[in-house]
Amino acid sequence: MKKLILVIVLLIPGCGPGKGDVTGVVYHQKKPLPGGTITFYDEHKGVASGKIEPDGKYTVTGVTTGSARIAVVVPMAIAAPGVAAPKVAPIDPKYADPAKSGLTCKVGAGSQVHQVDLD
Repeated sequence: MKKLILVIVLLIPGCGPGKGDVTGVVYHQKKPLPGGTITFYDEHKGVASGKIEPDGKYTVTGVTTGSARIAVVVPMAIAAPGVAAPKVAPIDPKYADPAKSGLTCKVGAGSQVHQVDLD
């Protein structure tokens, strides 16, 4: 009987981890990073990403609550005839790896603001 109750309790909606929406600005050398992607990796192996806008602002929705590691990547500046290279300053490659970036966020349910500072 105890096992049945446990199974029922685990199947009730809302018993799993919650979700949060994170907004903020990514700064590189104290200036807004003008493009790229920011990705949150939660403790449950979930991933949520968002675009970094030209003013450095980002929004990532549906991040699982709890601790999250963060990765930031920028477009590669590849020159080609007739194609303009992206105007985003290169950042340290460590920021592309959530295990090495050193960037974290404690995500709660609902909306929250988290500023990200790169070297």
